[in-house]
Amino acid sequence: MPFTFRKSTIEGLTLRIGRKGAGSPHDAVPLLMLNGIGFNSELMEDLSRQFPDRPIVCPDMPGSGKSPDPVLPYTMQRMARSMAALMESEFPDRPFAVLGFSWGGALAQQIAVTAPRKVERLALVATTSGLPLPIANPEVLRRLLDPTEYVDPSILAQNFRALLHEGGASAGLLRRFMTPTPAGVGCQVAALAGWSAAPMLPFLRMPVLLAGMTEDAVVPIAHQRALSCLIPQAETFEVRTGGHLLPLAVPDRIAPRLAEFLSGKEALVNC
Repeated sequence: MPFTFRKSTIEGLTLRIGRKGAGSPHDAVPLLMLNGIGFNSELMEDLSRQFPDRPIVCPDMPGSGKSPDPVLPYTMQRMARSMAALMESEFPDRPFAVLGFSWGGALAQQIAVTAPRKVERLALVATTSGLPLPIANPEVLRRLLDPTEYVDPSILAQNFRALLHEGGASAGLLRRFMTPTPAGVGCQVAALAGWSAAPMLPFLRMPVLLAGMTEDAVVPIAHQRALSCLIPQAETFEVRTGGHLLPLAVPDRIAPRLAEFLSGKEALVNC
């Protein structure tokens, strides 16, 4: 089932919100899904199919998908407050789970720190705590730090499509991709650049799953292992083959473990 969409203004930010599972049982814990830099909600639809028994919310960040550009730059703290407010407006007085991929995983950590009593479970996929750990591929680092990669819309579109293709994305997934705006990508990169949740992560008390790919050249597995030191009670799950975009391009490789964790089941061996 694909997402249904509507636009909503949350704490001054106008966002396109993807929704599914409106007919789920009222006692099913809602799931907030957060995507990577510049990615639109449609790219998470295949992954979302692994969670059929719960309501799901998946917003486009400002300047991504069909959300308009932000009026002003924002911080991760502000966006975390907005996401908590969004879930409160959608599901008043109900706790929710968060699944964050890449940049979305960083935002998920900030949400857990900002609203710990609201987050029931936290799944962090191929993400970082903001620690100054190296990027495995120097070319990836060069692209991230080169402003021209974000200013020229044609280069931006070319790079994102190349990244999806290299990550094993199918033709169907590529067709669903919408090129983000330079302002949208720039604000996401800027918000992450000066951010770290590391000092607060040892105080998290909700169940946490850390999932990563050992061949990830964008967010090396070292980031996940650093997170496992910062969140001692977290479960870890490493996929031995596959790059950064495996959760979106081949969700069957990782989604079953995510579904088990979000349902409260015991860990399985790594695959």
